[in-house]
Amino acid sequence: MKKHVLLIITAALGTAALFAQTAENQEWAEQIRRDAAEASGEYTNTVMEEDVVPEAPPLEEPLPRKKKGVPYPYRRYFEFGVNNAGAGFANNFFGVGDIFRKQIRINQELLKKIKEDGFVAEFDVDAGAFINFNTQNWGFDITASVAGDVSFEAPKSFFTLLSEGNKEGHSSSGTFGFYGAVYTETAVDIHARFMQNKQLKISVIPSMFIPLVYIPKGGFTYNLKMEREQVLFSVDGSLDMYAPFSIDALMDDPNGIEYMSMFDAKGFDLSLNAEYDVFKDGYDWLTAGFNIKSIPLAPASLQYRTRMAFENSPWNILDTPDLLGGLTSGDDDLFKLPSDDDITFDPVEGEIKVMRPVRFDLYSNVRPFETKIVVVRPSIGLTVANTLDGKSHFNYSLTAELNTPVFLLHLFTAYDELVYKHGLMIGINFRIIEVDVGVDVRSRDFVQSFDLNGVRVWAGARVGF
Repeated sequence: MKKHVLLIITAALGTAALFAQTAENQEWAEQIRRDAAEASGEYTNTVMEEDVVPEAPPLEEPLPRKKKGVPYPYRRYFEFGVNNAGAGFANNFFGVGDIFRKQIRINQELLKKIKEDGFVAEFDVDAGAFINFNTQNWGFDITASVAGDVSFEAPKSFFTLLSEGNKEGHSSSGTFGFYGAVYTETAVDIHARFMQNKQLKISVIPSMFIPLVYIPKGGFTYNLKMEREQVLFSVDGSLDMYAPFSIDALMDDPNGIEYMSMFDAKGFDLSLNAEYDVFKDGYDWLTAGFNIKSIPLAPASLQYRTRMAFENSPWNILDTPDLLGGLTSGDDDLFKLPSDDDITFDPVEGEIKVMRPVRFDLYSNVRPFETKIVVVRPSIGLTVANTLDGKSHFNYSLTAELNTPVFLLHLFTAYDELVYKHGLMIGINFRIIEVDVGVDVRSRDFVQSFDLNGVRVWAGARVGF
């Protein structure tokens, strides 16, 4: 009888367990099964196999993808060398085809190339040495360089006079302008990466500079007047050139100059750079950057001035209506070169203060293939507080780079400080040593920049490991 009662209880509990399959009753159904097993004498302390819930494997955090090499542009951890030393010139009138002609004739065809603001020619030079040390997250660079440019402007009226002559008895006037500066600079670039993923790079670049030559914008105005059959030609104006030592003494005795005294004229400014790797995961294919160059800290001061001045100086009075004919006649009285009375060397009353132009630039480094081998770099900027010509300049550039472990090729186009430039740089990188050479064509006129109206060449070398 007892055995029959146990069977009935076991059957009842098992039937109840079949109806307890909801998520809320799982625990209760499990207890019913255990009670039934205990009632039938089959319960043990051994955990049944079906009761073992397999543990889920621990979630592994995905490993971040490693950066592919040292961030651009560093190719070595330590290096020294010469940084793209070169020189160039540009103009908006004469092309390479005109320069190599046996005779250059200022005719109407050439005259059409000159815009209303006249003829502009400029010359620039730069050379520098550097030493740097860079790791993945910090580094420093030390550079010493000389760089500058000088511009010359001539009025269109003067070329019109050369082209048409003065046989019709018309008068002409215009202004020839000069300006430019050459600086020597010593700068220290200290940079480091910040934030958890080292996404932000900050560079602080204090600089000491000395103006070797400083020519604020000035010039000479000519006046050509016709009075019956007489030609009256006069010049008025002045041009000042400042230096940290006396040019007169330099010309008399170059060995007698105390060149170290130029450090008394030194000035200081500061440049800042920030770069941000936009994407956190993996190799950052987009970097945004902002640069401020030459923030004034302390101006340079120059005490020596060389001045060339003419005050309505009548250079010639010709008894001929043919000015061009007189120019080619070899008449020594026609054109008078500046004399000692026209050029003066004198200290400046007080001191002239010089600061370099401030420049702002926004740029980005785009790596479309997630590798530093291919880089596209657009940039846009503005130059303000230019004390030479008193103007602000809009700048832009676009560079495409191929940086393989051995071969480097950079192509670029730019509008930089009023000059259109298009060029390339080729480099060979043997790891221990790298040699770069480059060339660009340039002009202040966009169309004429493709006509070889100007060119610049440069070369550089880097040694390190």
